[in-house]
Amino acid sequence: MKMKALLLHQHETIWRIRGMSRALLMRGSLLLAAISLAGGCTAAAPAAPAEPEAPERAGGTDLPIVADGSVTLHYAGWDNWYAPASLSQQLPVWQEVEKRTGVKIRWEVSHFSQYSAAMQTKLVTGKDVPDIFALPVDLRKAIEEELIEPLDDLIDRYAPNIKQFLADNPMEAQKMRAYDGKLYALSSVTTGGEYWDPFGFLIRKDWLDKLGLEEPRTLDEWYAVLKAFKERDPNGNGKPDEIPFMPHYGYRGLAMFGNALGLHLFYSVGYYPDESGRVRAEWLTPEAEKLVVWLNKLYGEGLIDPGFLHRTEESIIAGVSRDQVGASMHFLSRLGQLDSLSRKAASPDAGWLLALPPLEPGYKPLYEKYGPVSGSFVISRKSPHKEIAIRWLDYIYASEEGNRLMTFGIEGVTYNMVNGQPEYTEFVLNNPGGLDSANVLRSIGAYPPTPWVRAAKGPLSRSPAALLGNNSKAFGMAQRVRSMMVDNQPFAEPTPQELTVASGLMPGILGYMDKTITGFITGDVPIDWETFTRTLKELGIERIVEIKQQQYERLVGK
Repeated sequence: MKMKALLLHQHETIWRIRGMSRALLMRGSLLLAAISLAGGCTAAAPAAPAEPEAPERAGGTDLPIVADGSVTLHYAGWDNWYAPASLSQQLPVWQEVEKRTGVKIRWEVSHFSQYSAAMQTKLVTGKDVPDIFALPVDLRKAIEEELIEPLDDLIDRYAPNIKQFLADNPMEAQKMRAYDGKLYALSSVTTGGEYWDPFGFLIRKDWLDKLGLEEPRTLDEWYAVLKAFKERDPNGNGKPDEIPFMPHYGYRGLAMFGNALGLHLFYSVGYYPDESGRVRAEWLTPEAEKLVVWLNKLYGEGLIDPGFLHRTEESIIAGVSRDQVGASMHFLSRLGQLDSLSRKAASPDAGWLLALPPLEPGYKPLYEKYGPVSGSFVISRKSPHKEIAIRWLDYIYASEEGNRLMTFGIEGVTYNMVNGQPEYTEFVLNNPGGLDSANVLRSIGAYPPTPWVRAAKGPLSRSPAALLGNNSKAFGMAQRVRSMMVDNQPFAEPTPQELTVASGLMPGILGYMDKTITGFITGDVPIDWETFTRTLKELGIERIVEIKQQQYERLVGK
């Protein structure tokens, strides 16, 4: 098959993140922590023209949506996370979507780092605004300036699959709703992947075995293991070139060690309710001080990559390929790729382990789930094809057939039906070209940057478990941390008033935290916790906690 032959020659492995780039996801987490600071366009869009009669529309989700292929939807958003295969190349999955729906797509896609500014400019001018697009501005701003179409009525009339999915997943539906209770945007749902593909600390199991060390749990044990990695030449080349721990996401990657002390500093960036439901600013706690002192010790002894502030996923994969990195952080699904790279660089016995979360006595073990929703995908108020747009979204987002295309790809290439259920092929699970499973799927257009679902239950939940295939190693690692996974950022959408307050406070708070915590870790700033916490309070962090408390209570219905 021509397509399969092409994929076999795609040997360049792109170290990207599942579903959304995690650089983008972390940026999204920070924005949520900042209570979605307003920004972006400054001009309201003109009133939308009337919806024209669509040619030969089928009712409900009957296909094709447009029988004669005479409608083209303009879609704008991030481009494929697998860089060599742009969505603009009409990838096989999207060719199949077009064939089944009868709807053509004009893709306007760019790298996530470039998309927001370009799209904001387009919204300001009001020219050539896409029918469907990833929202690049604050949701409140888009609503107030009437840039986007409310979706509730459209879903009630034309999108039975979306309607059912929202009814079956009330917490995720609540997360998508705006401050006024209405739905203006769909988000990707990751609740299934959270358990089957957890994000956590990864460590070289063969290095532990070679040095006669056990898997570390406490912070002291992690210190001892990383020190042994630095001093005892586990890669066996006679050179002191090991990098014991190479994180990414700057100091927030290092802050995930705060899990050992009951903190939620990674995805939740330090705002989290305790067991009584009281939201805390966790960076103000004694536990956070203990963590910073510990990280400062590791950095001072060379156990943390000295360039951690600037490390990217590409940096990590390069270090692994050189057989230098002893521990890092990523998704369970990356282990196969890391194992392969390490075996090429070291020996056939090289291999990685998803470590159990670090744990100090008196605390509960935890890894934070990612999601449960990410991104905001909207229909423009100016679109002349709103009905067709919501039908198309109903198909790719929430129908079982459309979801199979998004998550499993093309039958006979990336999956086969076995006993009535889709199963990934060896071409995905053990790709001969060296690609990890996610990027094999992305290379044909699946696992997209469009809205898509990996649910925890129901017919849209099959992909995450199937991606493990018959990999008993990965399955066992997923199962042993399953009970330790906790929700992140359990907060409702902010109100306009909350956003106004936060937009005045958060820039100063985040700027001070970024500079000071980094300085504490590197030793450039002496650790003075009293001054640090006092300054954060002076900058208004306690007011942010009050707002987060209100958002938490709205979400849980108090």
